Amino acid sequence: MTGRAVSALVSDASYAQARMYFLDELAHKSGAFTVARVLDLTGDLDPAALDAAVRGCVRRHESLRTCFRVIDGELRQIVTDQEPTPRVVDLRSLLGRETGVDERELVADLAGQEAAEPFDLRRVPLLRTTLIRLTDQRAVLLLTLHHIIADAWSLDVLLRELSALYRAAVAGVPDGLPELPLQYADFAAWQQRAEAGGGHDRLLAHWRERVRGLPELTLPTEHPRPERLSHRGRELSIPLDDHLAEQLGSLCREEEASLFMVLLAGFYVVLHRYSGRSDLAVGGTTSGRARPETQDVIGSFVNMVVLRTLVRDDHTLRDVLRATAETCHDAYDHQELPFEHLVAAHGGARRANLHPLFQIVFQMIVQSEDDLSVPGLNIRMREPATTVSTFDLVCTVTNTNGRLSATLEYATELWDAETVAALGHAWQCALSELAARPDRAVRDTPLAEEHPYAPDALPDELRRAPVLSDLPAEAVLTVRDAFGHPAPRGAFGELFRRDRPGAPVTPTGVAVRPAGDGRLMAVPAQDAFPGLAPPEVDVVHCAPVGPVERELAALWGEVLGVTDVGRNDNFFERGGHSLLATVLITRVQERYGTDVTLEAFFRLPTPAGLAEAIAASTDSGDGPGGGGTGELGALTALVDALEQGALEQGASERGALEQDALERQEGHA
Repeated sequence: MTGRAVSALVSDASYAQARMYFLDELAHKSGAFTVARVLDLTGDLDPAALDAAVRGCVRRHESLRTCFRVIDGELRQIVTDQEPTPRVVDLRSLLGRETGVDERELVADLAGQEAAEPFDLRRVPLLRTTLIRLTDQRAVLLLTLHHIIADAWSLDVLLRELSALYRAAVAGVPDGLPELPLQYADFAAWQQRAEAGGGHDRLLAHWRERVRGLPELTLPTEHPRPERLSHRGRELSIPLDDHLAEQLGSLCREEEASLFMVLLAGFYVVLHRYSGRSDLAVGGTTSGRARPETQDVIGSFVNMVVLRTLVRDDHTLRDVLRATAETCHDAYDHQELPFEHLVAAHGGARRANLHPLFQIVFQMIVQSEDDLSVPGLNIRMREPATTVSTFDLVCTVTNTNGRLSATLEYATELWDAETVAALGHAWQCALSELAARPDRAVRDTPLAEEHPYAPDALPDELRRAPVLSDLPAEAVLTVRDAFGHPAPRGAFGELFRRDRPGAPVTPTGVAVRPAGDGRLMAVPAQDAFPGLAPPEVDVVHCAPVGPVERELAALWGEVLGVTDVGRNDNFFERGGHSLLATVLITRVQERYGTDVTLEAFFRLPTPAGLAEAIAASTDSGDGPGGGGTGELGALTALVDALEQGALEQGASERGALEQDALERQEGHA
């Protein structure tokens, strides 16, 4: 401990930060929401200049030295002067010996561990840097940030500035970076001011109408949905060749649509055929940087929107593209509503294993191919292999100077790799058809090639079916969808049989789903679309029982602004939303000295259920986590004092900061 005082400024959090704080708590502070990059460094590395470059970025951007606390029932961002301490892992001696260590595998393991390591959002810094020295001429820099302080756009800003600051430090000259016109706290203050002035009312009314009656889009999965998602995931690359991109570009020009729209249109076709639904909604992302002053600021600006489109069997692929374009234009025109507002206004019960409004995300990242290298040092950026998935399925298209690449990030608890690969192939087929035959009907669009199955691919329950009991050993089975096309693996279809070569193909009337491992799965009619929300049941109002339930009911009334809270009332059906749930659990942890989690609360969000969780946590001896040490001790004490209302100047300091942010924002409006 150095004894150096740590100063801090407290201001409002943005809505994106509130959403990320809530999701991090719900994921039980896992590493699901980290943003990581790997920089391969080749040449004469100057470690002191690299450290100076990192510290320079941290000093320029308040977000990189920010942490978070719930204070007086509101999530606050706390901007400090704390700079990260770089970690150095020197492997030169180890790799220089004949140890049989695989360098590539070792670096990959270190990068994976670093990306998976969770952050404590109540402590700074939320940025980690690890320098791995491999030889005198080769090193790897691991950059890891929490999504609450940075988005993908921010990573581009950070890498550009690191390069510029490193170059300046080596040369001993000024860095030449312009002063930032505002900081992220200014953006958050502008959001709060817009909300207080009713600036979001029109947008909210529009979006509430857009999601009215929105059905849940559920794709068939290999495995049943668990009660609590672990966020374990993998990533699969989907090739998008230049010729296909060129063809799609011609169609875009013809229809005055963007490349994103045509790619999404093909994805809608696949979702329609896999789910059997016509009313389709996926999540989309926008940069959230409509104001030009935000372009070079590091922070969590990204916002989510609902992209809802109707796809029918008799639509042509061109019809789907036009409908998709209309959906996207509408979403972009109304993109400034914070997604959290829509979720809160939409209401309804929340479940720990489902996101509100959508489970599938489709996004495009436009990535510059800036040369990060500096004299004497070649720098190559890459992303570490992902081991998490924040949604059921995330399709990400990366556009790098017109060259397209795509990945499917998927929850491994739900799907096997082969099924996701088949879904990606179906998307490629849909895009090829869209480019070559855009006036073809959706029902006439093949998404897979015929795949034969031997009789031993049948599960035991199907072998006993009368229509399949007499299958000869040389029989060939195939699966076709409702339109007679080969069904992709993972999609539902009907089983067809051919008893011998040259024999006619006959339908069996048996519903199956080709599994990712080459087997066939029986599909009972009632399970045709598994994973749907359970039917709603009427809840009889019952008064709280016992002192803890009565205290919790009173706390609910205070947080939600409602009266007559029953022991079985669902928090979210009574008007609660993500931030209010965070506030409630924080108050409960403080009141009862227990570490009840948001995830436990989501399983049964009622006063009775929460009282049961408190009792279970108390019996197990769990308690709230401890404070920080070292240089962060002063910050921890300051924040704790603010939370307890012990600093008489707290309110005035916060007010002064907010007023300063407001004036800075107005100066750039």
